Amino acid sequence: MSYEALFQNALSLHEAGRLDEAECMYRQILETAPEHPVVLNLLGLIAQNKGLQDEAVSLFLRAISENPQEVSYRYNLAFSYKLLKRYREALEAFTSVLKLNPNIKEAHNEIGLIYQHLGEYEKAKQSFGYAIQLDDKYADAKINNAMNMRYFNTICAIEELEKLSTLYKNEALLWYYLTQLYFEQKNWPKAWSAAAKTKELAPASDEARVWLGELSLQEGEQENAKIYFAKAELINPDNQTALLRLADIYSRENNFDEAEKRYKRLVELDTKNFAAHQNYAEMLYRAKRTTEALEEYRKAVVINPQAAEISNNLALVLKDLSEYKEAANLLLNAYRLNPKFEEISINLFETLNLLALKDSEKALKTATLWLELDNANIFAQKLNATLQGEYFENNHLFNEKLFDHFADNYELVMQNLGYSVALAVGRIVGNEPTNIVDLGCGTGLLGMALKTAQNKIIGVDISQKMLDKAADKNVYDRLIKDDIAHFLEHHDDFDMAIMGDVCGYISNIEYIIALLKNKKVVLTIETTTQDNVSIGPSGRYRHNPEYIEKLLRENGFKVIFKEDIVLRKEAGEDVKGIIFRGE
Repeated sequence: MSYEALFQNALSLHEAGRLDEAECMYRQILETAPEHPVVLNLLGLIAQNKGLQDEAVSLFLRAISENPQEVSYRYNLAFSYKLLKRYREALEAFTSVLKLNPNIKEAHNEIGLIYQHLGEYEKAKQSFGYAIQLDDKYADAKINNAMNMRYFNTICAIEELEKLSTLYKNEALLWYYLTQLYFEQKNWPKAWSAAAKTKELAPASDEARVWLGELSLQEGEQENAKIYFAKAELINPDNQTALLRLADIYSRENNFDEAEKRYKRLVELDTKNFAAHQNYAEMLYRAKRTTEALEEYRKAVVINPQAAEISNNLALVLKDLSEYKEAANLLLNAYRLNPKFEEISINLFETLNLLALKDSEKALKTATLWLELDNANIFAQKLNATLQGEYFENNHLFNEKLFDHFADNYELVMQNLGYSVALAVGRIVGNEPTNIVDLGCGTGLLGMALKTAQNKIIGVDISQKMLDKAADKNVYDRLIKDDIAHFLEHHDDFDMAIMGDVCGYISNIEYIIALLKNKKVVLTIETTTQDNVSIGPSGRYRHNPEYIEKLLRENGFKVIFKEDIVLRKEAGEDVKGIIFRGE
């Protein structure tokens, strides 16, 4: 077959989309004409189409070296640089195109998009303007220019895009941009409408499905979101947003195999994908693959050492491995990065309490550093008082913040700690028909154990979030947000008071018992054989059983029953306590 015939056949195959066959013929031609610029350019376009951008760049450069004046070669080179996110090189290549022919509107438009990526929005505006001057009906440039306004004024960008929608109502790009801006403004109905329009105009668009998936997640429709993201992944297996969202959904569903496939693919596509490493680490941690989780968290920290949340999460893994010193250092660093993220404070408080059991000097030193960073932090104040064996006067605020934070996961944590107080209290109280007040009711675990058809229960707690969880159980006749002492000072409409695993958070137990005179009472304590009251390493108060019995008798309780119980586990050890019933 002649050279010309071979070339024409290759070109026909290329135009028909039979790229592998066309490539094979192009390479046959190169065997006899190794530096043929047209063939090199066409091979570059095939590589570009296949996503092999480095190879495409090499081929385009060879074509340009043979024919430096050919504009299309330089344009194709610039586009591959852009796809590689080598924006400065892409900018130089597009600029070289315009030096040869300043009237190529597409080059001006692409330069504008690159300037946007580089954060040079005034230059982007100027480049889009040049494109529009060349063709005042050039839709892409007008739409991109309108979107560029968002970096100055989002509302103006929306208004301009909405105006353009009457002229270019069939331009998918315009509706795609409107979807993004409406979403950012939390205008869900308009975002839905724009996303649906994008999908209608570009039925093969993976990005339209991604936006529909994002909107489904906003409405809590996880199954619908999964369908949209899966379709986007099917259209484009390398769509990183679709992969991440699907991985996260599968992870929440505990379908760790499907989640892991996508997290690994994300990391293959971009080794510096912070969200992929972070979320993969969280999945591994939940799957109890702690060592692997630790490795992924450390990769995420290297990528973004300024992310307080990732340092916090890495510290939690180390805490589980009993590496309290390293965990505490990470948490202190996380606190420096984001002191307003309250979970860090609580985790640092817990970790330093555990470190104190092994190295009290190091724990106190770190706690002191924390208090020096922020002497108004209630957790740092409480911790320093605890580690120095001092009473803490501002216990009310500490307890409220602590239990507000724990409300969502309180019951799971208690389950994991072998919490047994609710069952023990329920057994001691029995089916007695009476009016009960559950002091420090938390999420209502005691209320569930106590509720019968014959009794009425009032729940009292300092944490509104705990009360909200308790309300879901429908066992309380009333729920009241109040401090225990303040409630007892102003209420007398009950026969029995329950304090299940609450005394550890009460600094003035003498006053509380005095307020319960002439009532029945059931309470649990964490025991100590030292003073009447001491502070345990967790910061909770421990009480001497003999002291509690003495207080009950002094306040008129004549019949006193007591029984040894295990309250929960802490650091793998039983926390011993006693349950009292006084009448």
